[in-house]
Amino acid sequence: MTKPEIVLEGRTHHRIPPATEGRTEKQLERHGKGPADRAHRSAFHNPAMADCRTRSVLLMDHMLDTEWFNKPKIHVLDALCATGSRINRWLTELPSEKAERLMVVGADLDAEALEYARENCPEVEFLHKDSRQVLLSSGWQWVDIDPFGSPVPFLDSAMQSSARRAVMEVTATDTAALTGSSASACLRRYGAKIRTDEMAHDSALRLLMATVARTAAQHDRCIMPLLSSWDSHHIRVSVKVHRSIQSANLLEENLGWRVASPTPDELQAATDAGLHPQGNAPEQPFCLLPFTHPVSRNDKRISGPLWTGPLFDSDVLASMTVERAMELCGDDAEPAVRHWVGESELGGTPSLIMTDMLPRYCDVGGPPRISRLVEGLQSAGFKAAIARWGAPSIRTDAPWPEVLKATEACFD
Repeated sequence: MTKPEIVLEGRTHHRIPPATEGRTEKQLERHGKGPADRAHRSAFHNPAMADCRTRSVLLMDHMLDTEWFNKPKIHVLDALCATGSRINRWLTELPSEKAERLMVVGADLDAEALEYARENCPEVEFLHKDSRQVLLSSGWQWVDIDPFGSPVPFLDSAMQSSARRAVMEVTATDTAALTGSSASACLRRYGAKIRTDEMAHDSALRLLMATVARTAAQHDRCIMPLLSSWDSHHIRVSVKVHRSIQSANLLEENLGWRVASPTPDELQAATDAGLHPQGNAPEQPFCLLPFTHPVSRNDKRISGPLWTGPLFDSDVLASMTVERAMELCGDDAEPAVRHWVGESELGGTPSLIMTDMLPRYCDVGGPPRISRLVEGLQSAGFKAAIARWGAPSIRTDAPWPEVLKATEACFD
């Protein structure tokens, strides 16, 4: 093993392979913002996933305070651990009484990466094996799946072997497929069609969640979403997994479709199903429809089938405070959780409104100032929050006419 480079992420020092000789400073900077590759280091380490790892620490911190895990020890698998950075942060940044509950195993097929992982976490068992075999070897209570590309090849093994109660965190970096940019890959891997529009990344989250839910149901399990996020090059969902045939049979209640430029009948169906809090006022950009609503797969307005249920757990969002993030993960942790506490009261609201869309539907000169729009809706008695999203967005339970009225008031 060559002499490592030591980096600080969160509050954790981590040994990684040195940068490849000849890489320029501009190339190194770019790799801090997007997916890394083997040309950058001899073993995989992606600094762009730092915020994702911060949220994983915070989620584990919260879940270990709940009654979901009723045993003193938790069997944890980082199924594609690379140099062990996520494991290292769990064990370093969680309070010691929680870290001591974790019985962690890491697996990877990259022998060199595992050498660094063992240096980073000498107390952890690391396996040089195919992660799918390791997944089948035990009843795991916490599984992290973070592959290069699609997580689909690992989901079946993960669900088949999960404990009766488990948490599963699933990352996908094949965003071209999930957002519909690669239509053939989307249909082949995920069995869906996604419209490439402003809502494509939200549709991608819902498609990944639907894929996890369908795989769970195949193994008599159901899921309960905890967190969902889109960051630059990756989509990630975190769910509770529960073995329950009865609940698994209710899968279709949380599946459906997204339709662009919905008709009055579609808006009425969405509102009646509780999937569209903006009501059935005409001329709206999007709505979600229940799975039972008849659609034509040749209709270019349609995306799906997707997960139409909640993408978040309100208690989890409420726990993701800036103060707790900085306490556990250091002074640079704030961006990882920005706005999520504000969204906690809207965790079950299937609403995401891109503010750049609003000028198309009301007589204003441009997008409203987002903080003023939220304040206006709250003053009118509705729930509203700035969404933690890759584009200026809000979540709200306000009817569509009220959203437009508050938009116009931003310019008075």
